[in-house]
Amino acid sequence: MAVLAASGASFAQSSVTIYGTFDPSVANERTTYGDGKSVTQNYVRNNSQGTSQITFKGTEDLGGGLKASFLMENDFDTRFDAKGDSFNGKNNFGSGGGEQFLALGGGFGLLQVGAANTPTLTTQASRNPFGTKIGGGFGGVLGTGHVRNNNSIVYTSPSISGFTASFGYALATKADTNAAGTYNISTGVAADAAKGTSLNTKSVAPITDLSVNYANGPIAAGLSLYTVSSVDAVAAGTGTGSALAATAAAGKNSQTNLYASYNMGVAKLIAGYHRETTAGLAGAANVLDARGYNIATVVPFSAALSLLANYGTLTDNTTAAANKKITAVGLKYSLSKTTSVYARYVSQNNSNVTAATSAGSIKTVLTGMQTNF
Repeated sequence: MAVLAASGASFAQSSVTIYGTFDPSVANERTTYGDGKSVTQNYVRNNSQGTSQITFKGTEDLGGGLKASFLMENDFDTRFDAKGDSFNGKNNFGSGGGEQFLALGGGFGLLQVGAANTPTLTTQASRNPFGTKIGGGFGGVLGTGHVRNNNSIVYTSPSISGFTASFGYALATKADTNAAGTYNISTGVAADAAKGTSLNTKSVAPITDLSVNYANGPIAAGLSLYTVSSVDAVAAGTGTGSALAATAAAGKNSQTNLYASYNMGVAKLIAGYHRETTAGLAGAANVLDARGYNIATVVPFSAALSLLANYGTLTDNTTAAANKKITAVGLKYSLSKTTSVYARYVSQNNSNVTAATSAGSIKTVLTGMQTNF
C-alpha cells in the first residue's frame, strides 16, 4: 500500500497535454514570371494564419523548483494529392516537421535539448502581425527564416524587469569520407550510397544564436544575432535518388534582427529591421548583403474584429540587386476563444527577375478559418 501511495503521488506531479491547430484557407493567386507570362490558381492553402499541428507536451515536477518537460509538435498538411497521399509528401501524422525538445527548467531559466525554436525566430515573428505566415515576408523580405536547428541546445533566462535573454547553439558535424561507407550518425549504421540515403556526406557548420527581448506594459522590443560559421565546399551526392548538390565554399553568414512595438490601445505599431551577410572567401565579394525594413500595425475595431497590415522592403546590395517588396492587409474575426475566420490580400514583388521560371510578382487573396483545441 505504501508503494502504491508513493507511486500515486509521483503520477500526480506529472501531466501530459494534447493540443493542436487546424488552419485551411481558400486562395486565389496570380503569379507573373520573369518572361511576362502569368498563371492564376484557385486552391486550398495550409497554414495561412496558424500552423496545422497536433502537439504532445508533458511536464514533471522534480521538486526543489525544478521541472522536466518535453514537447513533440507534429505538423501536417490539411491537403492530400490525387493518390490520397499527404500533399507535402509526408505522412499526415508523425513528425512532418515541428518543434521537439526535452527540457529542464527552474529558477535558473529553461534549458532545451533537441530541435527547439531558435531565439531569432521570436524576433523575426514579432516584426509583424502575420508572424511567419503569408503576408509577413518571413523567409523573403525579412531575410532567411530561422525556425529551428537539429543538434541544438537553447537556454532562456528568467524574466528580470521584463528582460529575457536566450542563447542557442547547434553542434557542428563533419563529413565522413570512410571508403567503406558513410556512417549515418542518426541511425548508427553505414548508409547505402547507391540508394542516396546517406545523411552525413557533408560538413554542417556550428550555429550560434543570441537574443535579448523586452516586454513590459505597452512596449516590446527584441534584438537577435544569428551566425553560421564558414564550411568547406562539398562534392555532389552520388547514387540514385541522391539529393545532395555540389556547393562552393562560403564564408560566415550573419543575420541581425531588431524590432520594437508600442500598443496605444487604439492601435499597435510595429517596426522592424535586419541585415544579413554571407562573406566571400579569400577576399571575394560578399555572396549576400541585404537590408530589410518593415512597418506594421494592428487596429482593433472591437473585441472580436481587428485590422492587420504590414509593408516591407528588402534591398540587395550585391550585383544581383534582387530587391523585394511586400504589402499585406487582412481582417481577423474571432468567433470564440479558439476559433477565428480571416481574410487577407498579399502582394509580393521581386525586382530584376527575367527567368521564365522565376516569379516577378505574386498577388494572393485568401479567406480561411483557424480552430484550436
